[in-house]
Amino acid sequence: MRRWVAAGALALLVAGGGCAEMRQAPPPPPPAGLVPATADPLHAALDAAAEAFADRGAGLAGRPAAAAQAVAQLEYLAATLPTDLRYARLAESVGRDLILARDEARDALGVLAGAPAPPVIRGLLAAASALRAGDAAGAARAMPAPLFRPGGADSVARLGELGPLPQAAIATLFARQTVARVEALGSGGSTRMIETGFATGPQTTNFEGAISSVGY
Repeated sequence: MRRWVAAGALALLVAGGGCAEMRQAPPPPPPAGLVPATADPLHAALDAAAEAFADRGAGLAGRPAAAAQAVAQLEYLAATLPTDLRYARLAESVGRDLILARDEARDALGVLAGAPAPPVIRGLLAAASALRAGDAAGAARAMPAPLFRPGGADSVARLGELGPLPQAAIATLFARQTVARVEALGSGGSTRMIETGFATGPQTTNFEGAISSVGY
């Protein structure tokens, strides 16, 4: 009997946590042009980035506009997903891996170390838009030094030759799978979950949430 009571109490706690998260405000809207209009831009950015960086980003070679879009989406995810109130208890490794992936992409592109995400995202999206319109000069203006190094047309050229980005491939796929697993299990209100995927065998991970704001 005591087992049934304990199980029922646990179910109520999880349900209560889920209801609390349902009442939380949605995340702030993403920068214009980051993803097509959708009810959930974070999911759209996660899906798009995971696909763009598949095979270590090989599909971005020679496609500077697509590379700028993908790196902007990665910047957004690294800044937003770990602090999204809906996923405040996601495993710490998800946020850490996304930050490592962002740093890998920044190193490849030449983004100023320690730069805040919003101006980097705005510059990349403006460059992507200009490149799609055939405006090379506009793309160069969107990537000024010292935010982008060396800046201008040289930074635009680097967009087409970022090289392999293995951490971006791993982190975006892992984040996509983890978010899907959390939602499928309904464990947004729980404090522990079993992680698989890129780890060696199943392991139990504590969920820790940190709340901050990112403005665009």
